[in-house]
Amino acid sequence: MGKLPTTFTALDLTGFDIDKTQRHNAITREMVDVACNVLQKNRIGIVVRSVQSALKFIYGIGGSAETICQLLKEWRADNLAALKSGKGEKDLITAILETSDDGLLDESDIPEEYLQTQRQMAIAGYRLAYQKADTSVSGDRIQTLVTENDLLKTQLKDFPQLQMELEFYKSETERQRSELREAYLNINKQELANSETFRTQLESLQNQNNDLVLKNNELSKELEKLEELRDGEQERQGKISNLTSQLDARDREVLSLHSQIQKLQAEAGQKQVLESQLSTAKNQLKEANEAVTRLQTQLQEKSTSELQVDIDVDGLMTERDSLVAERDSLKLHIQELESQGKKGKQQTKEPIVA
Repeated sequence: MGKLPTTFTALDLTGFDIDKTQRHNAITREMVDVACNVLQKNRIGIVVRSVQSALKFIYGIGGSAETICQLLKEWRADNLAALKSGKGEKDLITAILETSDDGLLDESDIPEEYLQTQRQMAIAGYRLAYQKADTSVSGDRIQTLVTENDLLKTQLKDFPQLQMELEFYKSETERQRSELREAYLNINKQELANSETFRTQLESLQNQNNDLVLKNNELSKELEKLEELRDGEQERQGKISNLTSQLDARDREVLSLHSQIQKLQAEAGQKQVLESQLSTAKNQLKEANEAVTRLQTQLQEKSTSELQVDIDVDGLMTERDSLVAERDSLKLHIQELESQGKKGKQQTKEPIVA
């Protein structure tokens, strides 16, 4: 039988009822049994490493090497017990050979000296048993047995050396196992240290993130305050602009009022001049009326008394006509002055726009 591999890239799971959706938290004996059966079907050597890889492939969980080693020992012991109780189908030696033959060690890897020693010891044991059963031994046979006995003694002298070699190989195997165990422990320690470092870095980053979040919140609050101040400043600037425009409008209104006041003052002065002129014209008109009345009286007196008076009638008539014309002119002038006075009063009565 050739040596079986202990590594693989894929496994054939045909014929096995495995629930891929079920999640497992720990390795059980049933899982190890299924993994060993799958490895046997795929002609893979059953060792702790291959069983651990098969568990990862089948169930997605590897488990610790110590747990798998213990469960694998139980599996091998149960299989050997099942083979021992095989109802005569196989003898004990065959069952032991089948159980121990896991494909990891080829027959060619066993030292030839060890096989010869075991074979010769088996032969010697069988012969001794045969001799015990047969009591009639001839002299030639005794000589042969003595020779074989001497050979066995010689081989027994070499047995300690073989035993020492086996012990050496065993010690080397144990040393390699201890080195592997130490290497696995160092790897686990390094992974643990890396995980602690990663956890520390993660906590540090989380703390930095929290600090940045707090600073961001503070900056957001300050930004909101600045925005409120900016809005208030814009509102104040708008109010100032409105007040400035109102002040400009007031200034324009004040200038307009000043101009209107000056105009009114001028019109008031003009009104006073017109009133004085009107008063003068009225006086002149009164004097003219009195003169006309006086002249008319004189004319009436002349006509009623028919007295010869040395009066210049033509001159009086001329003077009367001139006085009447002057009176009419004064009336027109008075009417013009009165119309101008009415216009001034209407302008003073108009409301001033603020």
